[in-house]
Amino acid sequence: MSDDTEPDGGPVVDEATERVDGSTDDLLERILARDDLVVVGFVLSLFVFPYLLVNLLTQIGEAIGFSIGGYVGLPTLVLIFGIVVIGFNLLLGYTGLLSFGHAAFFGVSAYAAGIFTAEATAFLPTAVAHSPLAMVGVGTFAALVIAWPIGFVSIRRSGVYFAVLTLTFGQMLYYYALGPGAWLTNGDNGFSDVNVGHLLGTFELEEAILGADFLRAYTWQYVFVAVAAVFALWMANRIINSPYGLIFKALGQNEQRVSFVGLDVFRYKHMAFIISAGFAGAGGALFAIHETYIHPTTSLYWITSGDFVIMTILGGTGSLVGPVLGALIFEYVSNVISGVSLPVIGAIGSLWRFVLGAVFVVIVWVFPKGVYGGVRDVVVALTGRGDDDGGEEA
Repeated sequence: MSDDTEPDGGPVVDEATERVDGSTDDLLERILARDDLVVVGFVLSLFVFPYLLVNLLTQIGEAIGFSIGGYVGLPTLVLIFGIVVIGFNLLLGYTGLLSFGHAAFFGVSAYAAGIFTAEATAFLPTAVAHSPLAMVGVGTFAALVIAWPIGFVSIRRSGVYFAVLTLTFGQMLYYYALGPGAWLTNGDNGFSDVNVGHLLGTFELEEAILGADFLRAYTWQYVFVAVAAVFALWMANRIINSPYGLIFKALGQNEQRVSFVGLDVFRYKHMAFIISAGFAGAGGALFAIHETYIHPTTSLYWITSGDFVIMTILGGTGSLVGPVLGALIFEYVSNVISGVSLPVIGAIGSLWRFVLGAVFVVIVWVFPKGVYGGVRDVVVALTGRGDDDGGEEA
């Protein structure tokens, strides 16, 4: 037998050369593909996010004659909803379960946190009862408690039946808060007795951490929510890349095969539902802290659940940070674009959902994988390398 190696027709690649020559072209692609680097990038972006959204856009708006800058609390609100949809994406983007009832966990958590601050002073020190950390803990716990029975019933059905069941439970809680439960929630008048104390007993949430005017959006509340958002993203990353998360992904791809290998499909789907509800609960408690007012329509109504779906799809399902981008687009349109006045049609006002619908159609048409997926596809195209997944064309 000859020791000479015969070519098999494939390319001959020098490993050392490939590492050096391909490093530049593949850098952005590798960064976008590695979730841990995405988390680092997300952390770094939080340092400039308020300045870009509030200060820089305000300056640009003044130059072009349109008010396109965000208000001081908008970066915080974006991150609050970002936390919710990070968890929602675990359910929809990875496990493949579409829920139209996540407003139930968001709203119940907000009410639980608010009611806790109003009633807990009877048996706890005021500093504890009004603590933002305690509010988040109470709200998240309340969401997890109600998620277990709702998930236990809903998970037994799939597809549209699962979506309708979750919607039904959400609407049941909405009408309870609006009517029979008004003794607790104050009904249609909303719950305004939300008492938010100092963070760690020291920092006033509404105060800017520094006195400079261009840093006015960097409040202690933003810092608090930003830390919570980083923790949520880190936790989601850990879950996704754990053996548990791999089963979630497998369920989203082919549930029948998962059952064939002997795994308890119901248990894993139920756990994904509860984990996702926990994220919604954390977001609901933070929403109560941010607004200091809770109303059934803004926290429990089915449209809020639909908003979570839209945010997730806009940013990109099945991507770690994509839904946060969707939350940014959604909140920017609803809070900033809604206040823009155009020469012909005047103030956009309540037509902002029409604008959002147009944005949604364009993004889904141009980027079927969402904004984040579209960015990845652009990077792949620019580097001249193919994408094995390809994705479905619209």
